[in-house]
Parts: sequence; C-alpha cells; structure tokens
Amino acid sequence: MDNNFIFSFSYENLNEHFKDSPQGDYLFCYLKNLNAKTCIVEKEYVDKDYLIDYQKFYCRSFEKHERFSKRVHFFNKDISEDSFQKSLEGDYGDLRESYLGFIVIKPIKDIYENPLIGRTLLKTYPLEEGEKKRFFVKEKYHASLFGVPLNIMSLPFQAQDQGVSACATIALWSSLQPLVYRYGIPSNSPVEITEVATLLPSPYRRFPSESGLTWGQMIKYIQSTGLDLEVIRATAETIPTAVKAYINTNLSLIALLVLKKPDAELVGHAAVISGYQIDEKGNLKELYVHDDQIGPYNRVKPVNGNFEFWDNEWIRNYGYSYVKLNTFLVPVYEKIRLTFSRIYRFLEKRKEELYNYLEKKKSEIKSSEFGLELYLYTIRKYKKYLLTCPIEEKIEILTMPLPRFVWVIRLFFKNQPLRDYIYDATSVYVRRLEIVKYQWV
Repeated sequence: MDNNFIFSFSYENLNEHFKDSPQGDYLFCYLKNLNAKTCIVEKEYVDKDYLIDYQKFYCRSFEKHERFSKRVHFFNKDISEDSFQKSLEGDYGDLRESYLGFIVIKPIKDIYENPLIGRTLLKTYPLEEGEKKRFFVKEKYHASLFGVPLNIMSLPFQAQDQGVSACATIALWSSLQPLVYRYGIPSNSPVEITEVATLLPSPYRRFPSESGLTWGQMIKYIQSTGLDLEVIRATAETIPTAVKAYINTNLSLIALLVLKKPDAELVGHAAVISGYQIDEKGNLKELYVHDDQIGPYNRVKPVNGNFEFWDNEWIRNYGYSYVKLNTFLVPVYEKIRLTFSRIYRFLEKRKEELYNYLEKKKSEIKSSEFGLELYLYTIRKYKKYLLTCPIEEKIEILTMPLPRFVWVIRLFFKNQPLRDYIYDATSVYVRRLEIVKYQWV
C-alpha cells in the first residue's frame, strides 16, 4: 500500500490536492471548523457521477482525461498508519465515530488549472450553538474505505463544471439526491440532468453548458422525474415560513438569485438552501446554502434582518454588491396537492384573526407572546413527534387514520406549543382534519 495515503489535516497538505481551487479553500476552512485532524486518500476512486460525465462528454475530447478520481476522507481524531492497519483487521470503531465525510477530486481542471471538486458529503455544523438551534436536510449515505464501512448524514455537494453542468444543473442534482431513495426517482449525473433539461428548446448550447439552464428547463427536469414542484415568490415574509416548513420535512429549496457587481449587469444564479438556524424565540438567524461556486453549508446572513438580500462570500470575497433571492423552486412529491401559497395565505389570515381577537379582549397577555408556525409533515414523522408530547386524547390521536402528508399550523404561547391544527396536504383545498391540544403543567 502507498505510504502516502494518510496525512495530517493542514492547508499545505490539502493544497497538494485542491491547488488554488476557491471551493477547496472554503472546504479547508469548513473542515477546520469541524476540528478535522487526519486525512486518508483513495488515489484511484471510481465515482459514478463523474464516470457517466466522462463517458458522455470527456472521453470524446482530444485532450486526454483520466477515468479515475481521488477521494479524500476526513476524521476528527489523530490516526497513524499503525492504528489504521489495525482498523483494516476489524477494529474500526474509532474510524466510524470520528468520521467527518469525504471529498471527491475530479481529474478535470478549471480554466485556471485547478481540479474540480466532485461529489462531496460532509458532516453538518453542530445542531446546537448555545440557545440557537440548527436544522438541515440530510440523508444517511454509506462509504467504504478499503472495506471499512462508514456512514455520514449529509446533503451531497459538488462544484459546477462548465463542460457539462452550470449552477442550475448542480442545484438540481444536489436538491434531488435525497429523494432518489425516498421517492424512487432517477439517480442522474450532472450531464444526464443537462441532457434531459435541454430537450426543452433554448437559444443556448447544451454542451458546453456555460450559460446554464433556464427556469423552464429546470422545471421540466423536475417534472420529468415524476415529482411536482412549488414555485414560491421569495419575500421578507414568506422566506422564513417556507424555509422552516420544507427543511423540517427534509426537502431542500432551490434558490433563484440575482447577483450584481458595481457598474455591471445583473446575473442569475441558482443555489440550494440546505439548512437554517433559529434563536431561542424561533426567529430565523442564518441560512445554510450549497452553492456550487462557494461550497456546502455556506453561512448566509440577512441584510438588515431581511433574507431577501444575502450577506455571504459573494459580497465579502467576490466583489458583488448585491445578492437578492427572488424565487424558490421546491421539488415535492406529487401527492402533496395543497400548495404552500394557499396554506400560507390561510396562515396569515389566522394570524390576523388571532391578533384582532387579543386586541378586542384587551387582554393583559401581549399578542407578541403568541406565535403561529407552519410545518409540513409526513404522518409517520408527525406521529413519532406526538409520541414524545403531552397531549389530550393521545391514544385517539395516534390511532386516528390520517393522510400521508399533513400541514400543521402550531399555536405557541411563550414558545410553548398550545394547539396543532392539522390540515390534509393531499387535498387541493384547505381542509382541517383535527385539533391537537397540548397539556403542560
């Protein structure tokens, strides 16, 4: 075995693999934040997504391209060659416990001769930070390191490749990965996504895909998989509600953005919202975004408290003065028929009625102490949640037949849930099914 397959985590060591890749720099900082200490590299790794892209595009180029990628695994413990040899003999508990994920490095270079970052699965930020909490879209993925079985809960990321996949293609690829196992949709590589999406006429070339996909082509591809989708106009009011509702049910949101540099025209961009952070009062504080030109779980802050306008690396590092979120595309299962727009309008009406009622009563209770939140649940996840909660008529509620998907409007008082109003998400219209009452001492 090559003696150089294990090395300590450092910028100098990783730079030999990442070179000056901007995503590589970001990934180093991200892994440093996760306290990475050891790297183990597979120098000839067969990556399915890259191999399909190679077969359909790169093998037909005059320039010679390798078929094999490199895959670098990361751990938050110091691992020597001797201890790793013992792991290969069967004692691999420490490897599994300390695993932070992997990064595939393609044998393809960008215009600056830096290698492209391929399929990447990394551990998320910690779920709690003081009184703040984080929520992420993630699925369980398996990796085999020389036969050692490893697992990671994550959402796949990769950088764009202008030969076969611009930002919109990568956003589709990343957002749909968890749904391959959940709903049985095709597991297509970036080049396959571009092929299907560009069957819809466009003034641009299919390959190389420098101009990316149009909005219509993105919609066409999602529908071609058998899924449906929500198109949501992003406003200061809808963004927190939509992000929480879909992330909590493990569905990512594709963010359609416009970016601007000083004295330049607006340019379109697509990224994937993969998580969010709230404070102790449930207020949205950060978004986490898979951006193919930055990296996974990129922290996004609001500008003046408004998440329509983003403060992240586009502003701080890349010279842009303006990043605006215009629209969400959300791939959803076709049986979720009650749209976000309809249930959101209903939610806003209920809020208005609640606050008007409190005002008329001139209650000593402040209306600000009440809150309404919207959740989209699978019935399995919702009943699992209710199992842990003190609710009235618990047996009756848990044994009640309910549809596969439900919207839940939850009434809070001083951040404590009081009522759940359950609505049929498989219905076209807003139809209440049940009220769940919480019991608190």
